[in-house]
Amino acid sequence: MFGALLLAITSVASVQADECIVGVIGKRVLLPCVYNGVKILTSFHITSEWRRGMEIIHTAVWIEGQVDNQNVSHSILTIVQSLAPKTGDFSMELHDIHLSDTHNYSFHLTPHGEKSSSLCTVCLTVAGHFSHPTLLRQNGVDGGETRLFCNSRGFPAPSISWLINHTQCPPETLVTTFIKVLPQSELYNVTSVLSINISADTAVTCVIENNLLNETLTATSIGVRSSTSVVRLSEHMWAFSAALCLVVFFLVVASLGLQKKWDRDRKGKQHRCGDYSSSEGTDMIVFDLEQWASLPETDV
Repeated sequence: MFGALLLAITSVASVQADECIVGVIGKRVLLPCVYNGVKILTSFHITSEWRRGMEIIHTAVWIEGQVDNQNVSHSILTIVQSLAPKTGDFSMELHDIHLSDTHNYSFHLTPHGEKSSSLCTVCLTVAGHFSHPTLLRQNGVDGGETRLFCNSRGFPAPSISWLINHTQCPPETLVTTFIKVLPQSELYNVTSVLSINISADTAVTCVIENNLLNETLTATSIGVRSSTSVVRLSEHMWAFSAALCLVVFFLVVASLGLQKKWDRDRKGKQHRCGDYSSSEGTDMIVFDLEQWASLPETDV
């Protein structure tokens, strides 16, 4: 009897599978499942199961509304509220999800001694936020072809478009897009290249749209100076600063060397003058003593 009541609401609950829930890589997501039957679940001995396809990832045994035992999968962290039989909310929370968690999930409730019934079916799609696009510009020489590079990373592959002066769309034949899976990552590295003949002061915008997460990111290049030319200018400034530091260093070393040489010459002159004065003073004293000794004695 109880199993028949569960089957009666299965067709209503399974409608949820028509629209997928979107989760974000590395985040948590809630798969909803609520029992709206007339039976009081706390009066029964029941077993609940959440399955990913055919794989059982979370099992719980309930006796009169109390959790008797729980088993969870080692591949993913899952949580079901301990008060689920009382509230009717058997929603499951997945933590730190990955692209491999994109799947159909189903919730099954089994009364003691009866057949299992599928209560809910939930579709999960996993996506990844795209990084803010970087836009590099190589202006053509003398009205030549200008190339622009727009790069971002995320999942799934986005829709990329270009705008000239914020309104005009260039022909698709001028755009080339490269998509590569990042090593040790589930994200795509996307680079779109626009090659077009435009003036140096034309504004160009790269637009990246992630439809799954309803995100739109833009980057705009305006003016003669492109990101590439700014990088080159920075390199020249760095080289000039390094050369200037070397010149100042050598000037300081030369100044210190000259200062030390001047100090040594000055010290040497002072030392020679001091020795000469000392010996001259000593000779005079000796001469005076000898002359004093040769004088005849007189009575005063």
